[in-house]
Amino acid sequence: MRISSFGHTDIGPKRDFNEDSFLSAVLSDGAARFGPITLLIVADGIGGHAGGEVASALAVEKVNAHVVGRLKAGTPAESGVRILEEAFTVANDVVFRRAAQGDHLTGMGTTLVAALIAEGHAYAANVGDSRLYHVRGEAISLISRDHSWTAEQFRLNLISAKDISRSPFRNMVTRSIGFSESIAVDTFDFDLQMGDGLLLCTDGLHGPLPEKDMLKIFRTNEEPEKISRALVRAADKAGSRDNITAVVALILGD
Repeated sequence: MRISSFGHTDIGPKRDFNEDSFLSAVLSDGAARFGPITLLIVADGIGGHAGGEVASALAVEKVNAHVVGRLKAGTPAESGVRILEEAFTVANDVVFRRAAQGDHLTGMGTTLVAALIAEGHAYAANVGDSRLYHVRGEAISLISRDHSWTAEQFRLNLISAKDISRSPFRNMVTRSIGFSESIAVDTFDFDLQMGDGLLLCTDGLHGPLPEKDMLKIFRTNEEPEKISRALVRAADKAGSRDNITAVVALILGD
C-alpha cells in the first residue's frame, strides 16, 4: 500500500494565536526494514498563548523523536501501540517538567492524538479531545475516545447528545498531556484497506462540523491536501471558535 498524507492548520476566526501543532511524516521509504511507515500527530495546546503553544509543539516533537528512535533501534512496527504509549508517556513527562520551570508556563498542557501506519495496519493513541476518524466507503467512524467532561457524562447517560453542544463545560478536558506526573493513554489498532482514509483533528474542527459533512468532503476530493484544506474551510464557515487543524491520510494502491 502507498500512503499519501497532508496536514493543514488555521488560526480560526475567533483566536489571536494558534496553539495547535501537527505532524505528517514518512519515516521510511519502502526500502527500509519494515517498509513505508507514516506517522500522523495532532495536538491542541492548553494554557494561554505561551503555554499552549509550547506544550503542543513539545508533545509533537517528543512523540516523533521517540517513535523514530524505537524504529531505528529495531523495534518491529507491530509494536506500534506500545511505541505510541511509551511516546505519550515521554511527552507527558517533558511537558510536565517544562511547566514547572516558569510561572508563565504554569498549568500548560495539550491534547494529543497520533496514528502510526505500517504494513496495512494503523496503531493509534489519544489523550484529550482531539480525534481520530476512520473513513471507509460511505462510513466515517470515530476511533479515539474523548476525555472531556461532556463525553464522560454522555457515556454515563447523564446528558444527551443535544445537551453537549449547549453545555458550558463542552470544552473542558479531563485528561491532558502535562497536567500531572503520570498519564493514562487510550490505544487502538485496526486494519486498513486500499481506499480508506484517516482524519486527525482538533475540536476546532469536529466541534462545529458534523461527521456527515466530513464524509462528504472525503468523497468529493481525491487528494489529502484538498481534503484537509476543505475540512478546515468548512469548520471555519460552520462557526468554529477555536484553532482548526486537520491531518488527512489516504491509503492508495501500490
